[in-house]
Amino acid sequence: MNTIIDTQILSYCFKGFGYDIHDHNLAISSITANEFLLAQPREANYPDYYIIHPARYPHLLQLEGNSSRISDHFGNPKWAKMSGQRTDKVIIDFGNQFSPYREFGNEAISVIINDKELDLYKISISHLPKQKQKYLKKRLKYIIDGNYYCYSLNKSIIEQALYLFSQFIFEHNCKENIRNTINDLLILATAINHGKQFLTHDNLLNRFASEYYNAPIHKERNEILIDFSIQQTLERKKNEESKGYINRGWSYSFSNNRITQGI
Repeated sequence: MNTIIDTQILSYCFKGFGYDIHDHNLAISSITANEFLLAQPREANYPDYYIIHPARYPHLLQLEGNSSRISDHFGNPKWAKMSGQRTDKVIIDFGNQFSPYREFGNEAISVIINDKELDLYKISISHLPKQKQKYLKKRLKYIIDGNYYCYSLNKSIIEQALYLFSQFIFEHNCKENIRNTINDLLILATAINHGKQFLTHDNLLNRFASEYYNAPIHKERNEILIDFSIQQTLERKKNEESKGYINRGWSYSFSNNRITQGI
């Protein structure tokens, strides 16, 4: 996979605004997948729904003959709202500096997309209104039919994003909803970590990335392509100690693999 695209470009592809995804070798971050699938409302602290992790519920993939029983269980709205434990989650604790950041289902949505497990996703959203289910299934089917590869968050990506965030807040204003800025940097860090090209419409994100990395930048129409595929471009332009720092009071944790790290 050569190019990771951001959420805005994925949305443009979905709406048919001048893109043909079958002519490209494209990938997305799990953050982009969750944003595109409206998993968490913009102003909410918790998701609108939790995506079932295939590794935690492998038996659901073999229960096609018991679909009504599955629907009765997972389609219960009250049960669904308390089901954060049925998927993976990442929590970033910024101490007193910012509110905690929580992201659910990164691994889950990556596995579902990469293994094309649309039925498991249908179970995950079965408690939502029918019209919304139909819309979300259409969106996921678009990703699966387009053969996108989905990269989940990992330790290196989060540490990279936290370094970038610590630099970003020294020089730029965050978006009104700070979660959107963190998401942008997690997507950028995914491209850096995997050594991919990164296609974005975000001029600020592009300008910020160019300040810290020697990656070639190409502009075409309104798109900006940053190439992190060349190893030497990953060398940081600026000394990490010269401006900004990673706050040692920040920490992150993965609930799925019981790893907790301090920054």
